[in-house]
Amino acid sequence: MTLAMMNTHKAFKALQLAGVSDQQAEAMVEIFTEMQQDNALSRADLMKAGEGITGSIKELDVRLTGAIKELDDRLSGAIRKLDDRLSGAIRELNVRLTGAIKDLDFRLSGAIKDIDELKADVKQLKADVAALKTDMRWIKRLLMVMTTTMVIAAIKYIFS
Repeated sequence: MTLAMMNTHKAFKALQLAGVSDQQAEAMVEIFTEMQQDNALSRADLMKAGEGITGSIKELDVRLTGAIKELDDRLSGAIRKLDDRLSGAIRELNVRLTGAIKDLDFRLSGAIKDIDELKADVKQLKADVAALKTDMRWIKRLLMVMTTTMVIAAIKYIFS
């Protein structure tokens, strides 16, 4: 912001034109000039204020940099801990799953062997049943022949 300095000559003339006496106009202009000078900031004051602000900014920058580094270190540590815990959990899960897969594989192979044995037994039973059917047909035929022979012999005996 630029401060406009009061033109004392113009102010003196304006007061004279307004009907103020020369002595009163001069006193008023002097009072206003002093007031303006007392309230005006000097270049040195502004430089000093600027240096203070710059120092505060640098201090804040240092503090923020330290806080960011501390936060980064804490986050890095937390991430490492979490990574270690997750890696351990994954390894444990992998071991457990591998064991479960091996157990299931063993059980499945046993079940497959049992099923194969059952299939072979069923095949054998089918063959045995087929053989029994054939044998039963022969026995039926033999019994028919024997019955027929006995009936013929009985008839012959009765009528002879």
